[in-house]
Amino acid sequence: MSAATTDDTGASTGAATVGPVDQSTPESVMTSWLESMVAGDGNTVCGLMATGGKAISSIPGAAAACGKTITPMLDQIKELGAAFKGLKISGATVKGDQATFESVTTEPALAADVVASFKAAKIGGKWYVTQG
Repeated sequence: MSAATTDDTGASTGAATVGPVDQSTPESVMTSWLESMVAGDGNTVCGLMATGGKAISSIPGAAAACGKTITPMLDQIKELGAAFKGLKISGATVKGDQATFESVTTEPALAADVVASFKAAKIGGKWYVTQG
């Protein structure tokens, strides 16, 4: 159940909405990850991450621990949601099952600074966000 409500015009108010999660490309998983982050959806954020070549969701207990750790931090960045509205990322550098975002083009431009320090890894046919 979403925290968002609708007003008399049918417009959504309250919580940010997250589009469907897409792990088909490095750019799409990064977009889904950032949208989940500014929406405050820690479980989805963690579900889109990998560490040590494994999806966090495949490591026993890791997803729950990640969700508990990251969700309180997401409350602090929710106000950035408006800054990432209409987020588009293109130009990830892909080498095999690894991708980097140092050379991406983003809309809005400030997103490039945010994503540049992350990488993506392809595991089991799906892309995941990784750090360093």
